[in-house]
Amino acid sequence: MVISSEKLLSSIGEFGLIKFIKKNNTKALKEHSVKLDIGDDCFVFASAKDNRYAVTTDIIIEDIHFKTKWSSPEQIAKKAVEVNVSDIASMGCAKPLYMFVSAGFSEKTTAAFAKKFFRALKKSCDKYSIHISGGDTVKADKLTVSITLIGICLSDPVSRSGAKESDIICVSGLFGDSGAGFDILNSGKRILKQHEKKLVKKHLEPEARLDIAYKMFQNNIKITSMTDSSDGLLKSVELLTSDYKKGAVIYLDKIPVSNELSEFSKKDKRKIYHYALNGAEEFELVFTIAACDKIKLQKILPSVSFIGSVDNSGKIKYCDKGIKTEIKYDGFKHF
Repeated sequence: MVISSEKLLSSIGEFGLIKFIKKNNTKALKEHSVKLDIGDDCFVFASAKDNRYAVTTDIIIEDIHFKTKWSSPEQIAKKAVEVNVSDIASMGCAKPLYMFVSAGFSEKTTAAFAKKFFRALKKSCDKYSIHISGGDTVKADKLTVSITLIGICLSDPVSRSGAKESDIICVSGLFGDSGAGFDILNSGKRILKQHEKKLVKKHLEPEARLDIAYKMFQNNIKITSMTDSSDGLLKSVELLTSDYKKGAVIYLDKIPVSNELSEFSKKDKRKIYHYALNGAEEFELVFTIAACDKIKLQKILPSVSFIGSVDNSGKIKYCDKGIKTEIKYDGFKHF
């Protein structure tokens, strides 16, 4: 047996690979008019008239992001659209316009399934006034959907890198429901309690928070940095802080969670925090604002929660009612 001495991709992981690609990318020339390069939620470039366009792409694959045994073609299509719209929402001021869809179907896929998928895709696009502009269809071993979405920025886009010391870390919505919903589905349990049904629905039918982003933009809330929670809250906080040599203090008891998650976790704080920090595919917004904007934001969006603050420590500290708590990433890893 020949044993390779080369390290596996898992040794650097998904985000290590992204950093490698970013470091070794071709240099953007002046005529490219690049405003935000790879490494952010969207790539942003300007036209000759200085119109700025945000471009994002996401891929979802059967048995990685969804399972056809528990997801309908309508739910798969909806998730594929919402995943991409969530990245556009992370720009803070972008309106989605054009979508290019590439789909790989197995040879066992029925025509009825494919038609239901594309009808639902159009319905989800209509919700955001998105025009399906092209794409491709191919044969694949498993259902694979790759979408590229182009939007126009109505103002300067918000990047991940702008957080400053003393900025407040904010979140939209609730955390942990999607991760709990996935575990319920994965358990194979057939008869679900009411609170379990709600958690499962959150996983199967996520929604981007473009509405929240627009409301902040329209009310001139100065967002200093932003991303979405597609990879989980813990990873989102890292993307806004430690990836840029900043740090943060996160107050675990301030993270908003649902009554359904508390009931499912039997009010065990360790389980609740696990799901709230590591549960992915929630597509809530995670962002920072200057402390002086807190009262204004509270009045405009009472549903937004303030979970911590940015510092220059280079580390992320987690506190539970004033007591420092060790937290390690325990979410999904692609590699």
